[in-house]
Amino acid sequence: MKLYSWEFAPNPRRVRIYLAEKGLTVPVEDVGVPGKPILNPDFLKKFPHRRVPLLELDDGTCIGEAMAICRYFEALHPEPPLLGRTPKEAALVDMWERLAEWEGMHAVSEYFRNAKRSFAGRALAGAAAPIEQIPALTERGRHRVASFYEKFEFHMKGREFVAGDAFSVADITTLCAVDFAETCGLGIPAGCTEMIRWHAAISARPSAGA
Repeated sequence: MKLYSWEFAPNPRRVRIYLAEKGLTVPVEDVGVPGKPILNPDFLKKFPHRRVPLLELDDGTCIGEAMAICRYFEALHPEPPLLGRTPKEAALVDMWERLAEWEGMHAVSEYFRNAKRSFAGRALAGAAAPIEQIPALTERGRHRVASFYEKFEFHMKGREFVAGDAFSVADITTLCAVDFAETCGLGIPAGCTEMIRWHAAISARPSAGA
């Protein structure tokens, strides 16, 4: 099997952190073009999904999307559990992971892809045809990120982890969303002390450098 990744992209990082927490080693091929914010044309031709991460199994089956890949490995290697240990935990992990992705990661992506000149004509990830940027979406993305921080700041009061009492994929996606936002100049506001506390603790885990 092989994991196709891109060093600077936040979504492949979610899988790399997950694998590091599990202690799993999977061959990784970086398909970014050095010095350019694009994926290798050969990869794009071979895989119509046109996004990373992408896991190619030995039988040729391809699994795209970060959480789908994590769920595949979770079924094979359930310990330590990162998607919840009980039905209640699993539901909470799924809930907060999805919120971190949709209200955090996607909000930052909306800002990023509509603000960066290097992504002109590529405002939507994975689109084969040109998709032009919409400048107004940069401001909407900024507001969405602010709302994400507000919601998670309230939620994290008195909590060590995003969902339940153990580290999970909800922490992984939230971390990647926050770090992605930071690279765009949309880091955690100074007043969000709970998020700052949580972020420092999670960032200190060895897997965060994966």
